[in-house]
Amino acid sequence: MLNFLFFICLAVLSLGQFASIYRSGEANVYLFDIVVGIFAFIGSLYFLVQKKVFIPKFIFAFLPFTFIAFISLTSNGYSLGTLEMFTSAFYLVRWFLYLSAGVVVFNMLVAKKLTVEILVTGVLLSGVFVSVLGFVQLLILPDFEKLNPLLGWDPHKNRLASTFFDPNFVGGYLNLCLAIAFGFVSKKRKFVIFSMAIILSAIFLTFSRSTWAMTAIIILIFGIFKYRFLLVTALIVGLLTFFAIPRVQTRIAGVTDPADSAHFRLISWHNAWQIAQDNLFLGVGFNTFRYAQKNYGVFDIGETGGNAGAGTDSSFLLILATTGVFGFVAFVTAYFWPVVYALNKKPQFYLSTLAILLALFVQSQFINALFYPQILFLWMTSLALFSYFSFRT
Repeated sequence: MLNFLFFICLAVLSLGQFASIYRSGEANVYLFDIVVGIFAFIGSLYFLVQKKVFIPKFIFAFLPFTFIAFISLTSNGYSLGTLEMFTSAFYLVRWFLYLSAGVVVFNMLVAKKLTVEILVTGVLLSGVFVSVLGFVQLLILPDFEKLNPLLGWDPHKNRLASTFFDPNFVGGYLNLCLAIAFGFVSKKRKFVIFSMAIILSAIFLTFSRSTWAMTAIIILIFGIFKYRFLLVTALIVGLLTFFAIPRVQTRIAGVTDPADSAHFRLISWHNAWQIAQDNLFLGVGFNTFRYAQKNYGVFDIGETGGNAGAGTDSSFLLILATTGVFGFVAFVTAYFWPVVYALNKKPQFYLSTLAILLALFVQSQFINALFYPQILFLWMTSLALFSYFSFRT
């Protein structure tokens, strides 16, 4: 039953925007949130009844941040309307449910209800599924300018966005699949290598610089600690790609273009930093950032920022702005604790976790990756795996 629910979670998460149940300018409800919630609830209930519940330390470490996020939200609730408070609270509940899902995955591994090999296979199949749908999207809908502007999607052109409708977020998800696969490349070798080739092709076609940076970090970590040939191979392929495909040169050179998205990220960082400076103690309240930006005049009159209005182009700045210094310190401590732990260990999967956390840290400075549901689920799953291996040693 729990195995089935876990794979249903992966399947529904892979549907991305096609799993949308309700959309508005301020809150979106997705089928995968409901499925993950059911998985977390039933799994927690099952292990509580069995009286064999283990709390993985690397996920448990996020509880202080969760408590501070709750305090920051409730302490700022007086400035919010009923709908605004409900919307903000929903995202805090989502965060807690995905944390709980990670705890359930860990207990499934400990109780032998789920094997590492089957889990990794499921993640890889999800990555391949999302990649293949991305190839189909490039054939059917290469230009997002054809979509109704009221839907709020950026006008991506000839970029793989798959079911996520965003090249950056789909790239982040695929990179997490890639990093998990690297940790188990010695098992089911042909299947893993074939899957990784498909995922790498999709990652390239996102033409997302933050996604490419994630891939570079993953390859660098595994190249230094495990597969030295990766460094030379990646360098050669990277150089050949850069000189052979003009669009790659354009994307990289575009960082300095004032009309490029990188320029708008600077504005986003500045706005978030300004709000954070004015609310350093407990922030403006967890996930009330949309309303804070509205009060600061960031949006045009009558606007709420669309799909991206609730966040900023840096997850860590968002945490600082919404939960203050206390929340920021609690989150950073929990986030980097596994990194420090992994640096002192040799098993191969520890490298996967190290690669995931460092690569995700880099991407989360350019998009709000850490709280994107698909990425959050795989992130918590990787921490569950990491906790399981440390639990066994």
